[in-house]
Amino acid sequence: MKFLLAISSKEYSEPTLKIGSMVARAFKAHLSVIYVGEKPKEMFAGRVHLSRDTLAKWEIYHPGVEVLRWAFQYLQKTGYLPTDDERYEFNPANIVEETDRYRFILPGAYGRGINLILREGEIISELRRESQKEEYDLVIIGGSRERRRAHDIIQYIPTSIFVVKNADPEMKYKLLLLVDDSSATKKAVRLGATIAKSQGMFVDTLTVSKRKRFGPGYKGAAKSAANHLKKQGVDFEQHFLVGDPVSMFVDFAGEDHIIVMGVSGQSALKKFFVGSKPIKTLNKSQCPILIIK
Repeated sequence: MKFLLAISSKEYSEPTLKIGSMVARAFKAHLSVIYVGEKPKEMFAGRVHLSRDTLAKWEIYHPGVEVLRWAFQYLQKTGYLPTDDERYEFNPANIVEETDRYRFILPGAYGRGINLILREGEIISELRRESQKEEYDLVIIGGSRERRRAHDIIQYIPTSIFVVKNADPEMKYKLLLLVDDSSATKKAVRLGATIAKSQGMFVDTLTVSKRKRFGPGYKGAAKSAANHLKKQGVDFEQHFLVGDPVSMFVDFAGEDHIIVMGVSGQSALKKFFVGSKPIKTLNKSQCPILIIK
């Protein structure tokens, strides 16, 4: 599997990097860390282009290089990358210039590669372009206070998305696995179980109905989820609640869960008029959320 993890700065990206690399390790995934910066002005751009021969000059003209260096060193400090191998150095010789991005190619732990990527432009647009270029399975991104950003993340990034919202690296999170009869639920259950098993996390499954009666589709999905979690040896408890789904999701999750949910198969037109549960949940929740496509 291939994961793309977006960072913005040393000050705000540590929780995203810590929790995102934890998830990547659970899946033994190929991890790429990306920094998207503003495009430099024309005169400035020429100076950047002329200075790409050495890392020192890059650091003078482009803050993204220093942020990527920090991310690389952080992954070493946390044990994701080794520190006793001279190959694992932030070396300017590993910079590869391509049509629309720059890559720092590095060997990776667990027999897989890891890339550090620099792009310039608007973040959602560049994450979409990068996702299409490399066909990632998951994009990991920090939370944003902009309500419109939630819509853009879910609508325009083609992969599954993990939004590390209000993350506390010291929190012992539980997984909240949202189960219904949508086509994405089975995939959400499989991925959620893998994370929980790898990290020793307790799982709450939650099925919410707007009516007091739970139909055969909901019951069947809940039974299937329970069977899979049992097979994986994951500790869990099932919950069935009646009410508005989004309100129930958010209230149950609180701040100590990581929400895992699938995207329904609604048409774009229907989503426009009635809204999207993942978008509303992402906007209202106070915890990280993994949205499976």
